[in-house]
Amino acid sequence: MKKALLYSILLSWFVSSCYFVDDIFDPPPPKELTLQEKAEKSVSSFLKKKLGEKYNPYGFGKITIHKPVEIVELEKLERDNKISPSPKLDTLIKNQKQLIRDNNIERTLDLDHFFTNKDSSDKYTVYETNFILNDTLGVKNLNGKIMLNLDQNMEEIVTFYFYEYNIFETGSYYESRELSRNFYSFFKSELERRNGMLEKSAFLKHTLNLAKMIQHTGSFDQQKILEKNVINYVKEERKDIADYKQLKFSDLYQTEDGNDNNISGYYFFHKFIGNYNSTLDTNVVLVEFSPYYEIENIYQMDRPFEQYFK
Repeated sequence: MKKALLYSILLSWFVSSCYFVDDIFDPPPPKELTLQEKAEKSVSSFLKKKLGEKYNPYGFGKITIHKPVEIVELEKLERDNKISPSPKLDTLIKNQKQLIRDNNIERTLDLDHFFTNKDSSDKYTVYETNFILNDTLGVKNLNGKIMLNLDQNMEEIVTFYFYEYNIFETGSYYESRELSRNFYSFFKSELERRNGMLEKSAFLKHTLNLAKMIQHTGSFDQQKILEKNVINYVKEERKDIADYKQLKFSDLYQTEDGNDNNISGYYFFHKFIGNYNSTLDTNVVLVEFSPYYEIENIYQMDRPFEQYFK
């Protein structure tokens, strides 16, 4: 009896092993790619051929399918003809197909792709591009949405930004994660609202700079970060001001929308020495920031200066 039981167990194991071996040498057919996956593969292949190994994909948006009205009309005629066939509908279908062929009308789809590239001189560029694909998923056209040249030392923060890695450091991982997610959500939502490649690229650069400063300290000290932004702005953008030396900043103030009490911006006063038009002088300016901490306006203030720093 025991031998019979042992034989049954061994037979069962042998049969299972046969199925296991069959799976190795005759694996199931691969899963069919979705249209989204096929489109992404087509765009990636296109860019690899154009850019080579220095192409680095980050991610894709959702595909959008565009069906021309001529094809919509053809499909309607074919449905009607299937329900109630008639010679008149046959003629209309034939003519509609001829119209589509003669004018090279086809379905298209588009999707956004975020990627980076390093050229032969190791220049690091961030792109967001909208790709238009034809009905065989070949790249038909493309439109730039973001093109941003950056220093090599910004590559890490681009990865942090796209994958939303933690840039805040607090006593708890959960709090750091929530602060980081809120930061990314706040700025990415605004990026989507910006229009034009120049505006979107400038806003992304601004966001990446903020993220890098937060990553460096682990916190978002609005006062210190905006002071640093203003100092960098004067040194890098105001070439007409020489011998710049910052003296002091006032506290940072926020402004609110009178209707719903939402923050509409920030401002502070800045005192500095600078050489303008060959004249060295002390100045105080009012610096206004957007709700996203961008420098919006700078106004020259009148003396006496101490009134702005009480």
